[in-house]
Amino acid sequence: MEKKKPHKAIAILWPSFMVAVVATGIFFSTFDPVEIYHISGDGFELSGLGHYTIGFFSFWLLGAVNGFLALYFLKPCE
Repeated sequence: MEKKKPHKAIAILWPSFMVAVVATGIFFSTFDPVEIYHISGDGFELSGLGHYTIGFFSFWLLGAVNGFLALYFLKPCE
């Protein structure tokens, strides 16, 4: 039975990766990372690639958390 756990993780992480690709494309097609930096006024400066990387991993994390929570709440109550 333990063999199913990696399959569940892959079944959640792969679709969340694909959603992150699309979400990053849509988000950064709408908003320029340089403008976001000027609006937020952060104390550190990142390159455009740094903003894209943080955005991609943030979207991926949100998708993965959403998938894991959906899987968790599908379990029947005892």
